[in-house]
Amino acid sequence: MVDKHARDLAQNAVNHIRRRMNMYGSEQPTIGIILGTGWGDALKWDERIGTIPLSSLMKDMQLDGHGLPHLEGHKLNIVYGRIGTHKVIALEGRVHLNEDPANPIISALVRLQMEMLIHLGVKTFILTAAAGSLSKRVEVGDIVLVDGFVSVFAPPMPLFGGEFCSPDDAILDQTRLLRTATLLRDCPQLQLTVHEGGYAMVRGPFFEGRKYDKRLLAQTGAIAVGMSCLPETCIASLYPEVRVLPIAFITNTADETHSHKVNQERARECSTQLFILLRELLEAPDLNRMKLA
Repeated sequence: MVDKHARDLAQNAVNHIRRRMNMYGSEQPTIGIILGTGWGDALKWDERIGTIPLSSLMKDMQLDGHGLPHLEGHKLNIVYGRIGTHKVIALEGRVHLNEDPANPIISALVRLQMEMLIHLGVKTFILTAAAGSLSKRVEVGDIVLVDGFVSVFAPPMPLFGGEFCSPDDAILDQTRLLRTATLLRDCPQLQLTVHEGGYAMVRGPFFEGRKYDKRLLAQTGAIAVGMSCLPETCIASLYPEVRVLPIAFITNTADETHSHKVNQERARECSTQLFILLRELLEAPDLNRMKLA
């Protein structure tokens, strides 16, 4: 059962978004993309119709959230238009749970930014993130198609009591995930190594310790670690008709010093390849069959 207050808040946001979109005569988008750290330059639009800053949306809704904390590398814009034949809506950056852990507004916004797109009609999501490697076979510049989460080290999710869910249920099923991975590996233009595997979410905003944390996290079987994707997938799992494909771009190895700035730079350096990846995913038959409704 989805919390009524959260549902009403999301619907309120949808009403504001639709009014803005109607100014451009825009059709309803069918695919949602969340652009994580460093992915902001990876999306190239065939027709970019409009942009709504998340802060102005919060102000329109008279929510005490328009003074949003700003994480470097995240523009916090809602952008919509066409990529190929697809109507797409994207978040250029996201609000993270770790941006102000003691502030309940942040948790509400983490939920809202996903749920408003669901209420807008999006049933298929591509969730992107920068992440660290937990395996020597997964190197900087590689891609991980996430097939499940390790959640025991994560912060509390933006859920309410009684909202029992399993995030793994919202992920593209294993057969389709493997076919999608094969499609990407066979793409001659894509020069990125693609893996499938687990993603461990940690609380942040501090990075996990290299000496002990990463060794422990690797023992779970996960091959990537980061601070996002799980909250959005939890929200998606409350809606049986919604499916997501979480994707991590590996920006640091299992033993090197962490740097948020370096993580962004490494993703930006591969922005052309990341766009090819997103374009191939948008055309992938299995991704387009994710929708159950």
